[in-house]
Amino acid sequence: MIIDHIDHIMNYEPLLPNLRSGLEKIRSLTEFQVGRYEFQGGYFMIQKGVTRPILEGTFESHQKYIDVQILIEGSEEMAWEELGKLQTVIPYDVQKDVQRLIGTRDHVMQITKGMFYVAFPQDGHQPVAHTKEQQSFTKIVMKLPAA
Repeated sequence: MIIDHIDHIMNYEPLLPNLRSGLEKIRSLTEFQVGRYEFQGGYFMIQKGVTRPILEGTFESHQKYIDVQILIEGSEEMAWEELGKLQTVIPYDVQKDVQRLIGTRDHVMQITKGMFYVAFPQDGHQPVAHTKEQQSFTKIVMKLPAA
């Protein structure tokens, strides 16, 4: 798991295949409309919404893609845990590239506008959550191929 400010995202380019292509596609947009956008070597989705109580959700993990989640408006809280410390409740779905897991939420981080986080295949993460008050957000969820 990587958590940082967007100003530093290119420091992680060696770990994130096709990151540059994805960022170039994002920069080419004139507005952030909800939807899916393809680029050479991956895709991203622009999502808008509100968070849900952290205790109502599950962790997720991906095998095929690395998640790069960039907050462009608002905020969310995100829980993280090492995959090996979580229990599977919905097995891995190859078509959706996701499995759902449960476990303790010992590591919760507030992600605000201008921040990003990266979830690798070994990272169980629970995005779009809140511990106290509901939050609204607009974010980009970039999917880059896992090595």
